[in-house]
Amino acid sequence: MGYGYSILTLFREAKKEHDLLITFDADLQHAPFSIKEIINEFKTNPDIDLVSTSRYLSYRFWKDNTKVPVDRYVTNMFLTQTINEIFNMNITDAFCGLKGYKVDILPDNLDDAGYAFPLVFWNFMTQKSLNIKEIETPIIYRLDRRSRGEWKERTRNYFEKLESLASSEQNRKIIRSYYKKGVEQITEIIDHYSSFPIYTFNDFFKMKWLDQE
Repeated sequence: MGYGYSILTLFREAKKEHDLLITFDADLQHAPFSIKEIINEFKTNPDIDLVSTSRYLSYRFWKDNTKVPVDRYVTNMFLTQTINEIFNMNITDAFCGLKGYKVDILPDNLDDAGYAFPLVFWNFMTQKSLNIKEIETPIIYRLDRRSRGEWKERTRNYFEKLESLASSEQNRKIIRSYYKKGVEQITEIIDHYSSFPIYTFNDFFKMKWLDQE
């Protein structure tokens, strides 16, 4: 019934009898040792509400042979940048599914059951002024996950969802601007790079060839 529906089901079940919830995707893209690091963050930082792992926060776990589907990587970069701008956040990986949550902050219901659920959830975290801590986790892609063209429709859907969540016309203008710029540059990257060099989130937007005007 959809990615978001699955996460909301976990939220409801966790609230019955647990204090912490950790979500861990089923496609072998997460490192199990990160679970321990998430739990340790909650133990040492009791004010944290959410521990969100990021594959692009630092180079801590990176290896020279790291491979990421280029369309997924660059789409994530532009959407994360937009989320930071309109929600006043400072995250580096908007779509990593490995997260730890304090159960008492979990929402009872959110309005997206599909893959745009993370966008709705980040909006919820911002509205509630909840405390977020990002920690590094490895990049793991075991299969060829390149979308082969469907990324344009997925990206359009994501930006439309963000626009529907925007709290002001100014933010909606920012979203439309980032969408136009993002699609153009993502298309250029995908068309010209069969093996795109992967950078951290901050380093990605420092690349001299990337048009930031």
